[in-house]
Amino acid sequence: MILSHTFLWRKLRERKILRNQRRVAGICQELIDRYKAAPVHFELLPKKQFVTDRIVWQYWAQGYENVPPVVRKCLDSVERFSEGYTLVRLTDRNLSEYLDIPKFLQDKRNLFSTAHFSDLLRLMLLKAYGGIWLDATIFLSGPIPEDIARAPFFVYRRDPKEPNSKYWRNTYAYFFGWTKGFRVNMLNSVIVARKGDITISDMCDMLLLWWRDHDNVPDYFFFQILFDTYPLKEDFPLVSDTLPHYLQQSLNDLRFNLMSREVILQTIPIHKLTYK
Repeated sequence: MILSHTFLWRKLRERKILRNQRRVAGICQELIDRYKAAPVHFELLPKKQFVTDRIVWQYWAQGYENVPPVVRKCLDSVERFSEGYTLVRLTDRNLSEYLDIPKFLQDKRNLFSTAHFSDLLRLMLLKAYGGIWLDATIFLSGPIPEDIARAPFFVYRRDPKEPNSKYWRNTYAYFFGWTKGFRVNMLNSVIVARKGDITISDMCDMLLLWWRDHDNVPDYFFFQILFDTYPLKEDFPLVSDTLPHYLQQSLNDLRFNLMSREVILQTIPIHKLTYK
């Protein structure tokens, strides 16, 4: 049997991805073991008082005046469906009104990308306040489902029984994978947590510990691989992390036929888009 060049290329790419994720997972395990042996808890005190714990957090470093058109549509959609929530829009200018950022973090802020700073910021805010983190590229086509909004902790995760895994693996092999040993298995664009949640607190302290002692991260998906390596301390419903990506694929992929755009908008209220 003659194997196609495409098949061989995909297998080689998969091996490369798995090898790199195994390396990063080893680094994460060392961080977790170090944290377990001598926990370092960073105090993050809230500087604002809210009358409700139903808070939606969003962040766009430069400010919201000149955001890309897709981001503007996403922000407008969150405003449309945020009734009953306190909506907080953060920038680099007003962040200090809500949290006192550790000095070492301020000193190293420009060494890390905005994306990786944002990974840490969401954990700090949820540890100090609780609430719901939504990336600025999250589009809502309906209210946030109450079973998600009221959960003590929630993120979208990889479903091992995903019926359309082949399609999703071929869209973005570095994010979607079902092979044993694949370590990027959650979406951190939507996170729900109560104030002081143990998973959020541990993840936050470990990432702060990393930032304190390093000047970069070992992989773009460091957050996701750390989360996958970390032994979860709580149980929560498994909701596939493919679902928030259906709308984006229906917009970008002319061959997309898993679900019509109308059905997507009617049945899936939370969508992860991209402005790039």
